[in-house]
Amino acid sequence: MSLSLEPDRSSYHVLWIAFPAFSHLKATLGMAEELLRRGHRVTYLVADRLADVVAETGARVVSYRSAFPESLSPPPSTTTLMIEFVRESFAPLEAALACAEVDPPDLIVHDALVSDVAVALGRRYGVPTVRTYAGIGDNAEVRRANASALPEPDEAVNHADPRWTELVAELTVRFAATGTAELFEGGLTLGDDAALNISFVTWEFQVQRETFGADYLFAGPCLRPADFEGQWTPPEGAGPVLLVSLGTTVNRRPDFFRTCARTFAGTPWHVVMTLGRSADPAELGPLPPNVEAHRWVPHLAVLQHASVFVCQGGTGSLMEAMYQGVPAVVVPQQADQYPTARQVVDLGVGRSINPEELDADTLRAAVEAIAADPDFRRRAQELSRSVHEAGGAVAVADRLEQILADRRPLATLLPAGSAPGSSPITPVG
Repeated sequence: MSLSLEPDRSSYHVLWIAFPAFSHLKATLGMAEELLRRGHRVTYLVADRLADVVAETGARVVSYRSAFPESLSPPPSTTTLMIEFVRESFAPLEAALACAEVDPPDLIVHDALVSDVAVALGRRYGVPTVRTYAGIGDNAEVRRANASALPEPDEAVNHADPRWTELVAELTVRFAATGTAELFEGGLTLGDDAALNISFVTWEFQVQRETFGADYLFAGPCLRPADFEGQWTPPEGAGPVLLVSLGTTVNRRPDFFRTCARTFAGTPWHVVMTLGRSADPAELGPLPPNVEAHRWVPHLAVLQHASVFVCQGGTGSLMEAMYQGVPAVVVPQQADQYPTARQVVDLGVGRSINPEELDADTLRAAVEAIAADPDFRRRAQELSRSVHEAGGAVAVADRLEQILADRRPLATLLPAGSAPGSSPITPVG
């Protein structure tokens, strides 16, 4: 853990607790930059392997060691995954306590997957908490609606697994050492006392959107100038462009990318595949001349030229596609992506293929059906307007300032004439 803070009482202090996955972290970076631009202070608690990414925003960085796997390929067992999620929810405990003791926060913002420490810290210091969702917003109606879209798990969670007992014993020792046992009595994971919930999709894309109220802000992908850096242009004489990606978490699927390369070999399509930063394109073997493979290429730059996007159904990937008005073929790779895939179909902005049914015929048929029907593109462009108008980081900063001002007037903290501006917004819901 690294910690070097000099308290500054001239502005609000927002403590941000991140989940150690780039797909969860990415949209929050623009929010932090907007708060910093307005003169507030932001301290990020983040896994050490992602500290450099956060440091680029200018926020203070407090790093902690995370044992959560960087990749879920191949996917672990259901029990193993649940144990790792619970362990990670408590991983920032000591770093968070040390940070707050040096410089108490005025507000705590946290990923929904690391709720426990955030809620406990909020209660200890009597400050509001705000919860973020990397994917679609969650409530009981969404869970009921999504149940039919979820695949049957390979196995149920085994609560008799001895690793649960080991984890409880480990946490009990840590709670005693930090004097926090009373803060965790009864369990805090749901975090029902959040002052606000923020989802990185638009209201128009949200499942069961009519069931949400003003306690939810659908901010969209919160794109920042850095997301538009980098260039990509099609080779001279290239045909329609097809972007293929499995995102940043479950992407170690060389057979999937080989299938895509074989499917479109000798066709008019120019295929751009991003494999993930830890992958080696050489693993795929020789590629057809109309297929290029990279560890990573800026997606927004490629999508500017693309006709169709084949992806895993992560909301970050889909929001970038919708930003550029590009329809998608979704091949979900993990449980939370099946409801997203169904939403793509229900909104008429793409098609979905179950991974078990994926082969050259089904993939090519889906891509060519979308390319041949202009209604897919038209609906994606209609949804694109909602992404451009979602409010993004500015809307988030407005709401956070509103929460802070309701608790403690900003004018009493900032020097005369230095109060940051805040345009009023109407909560979507």
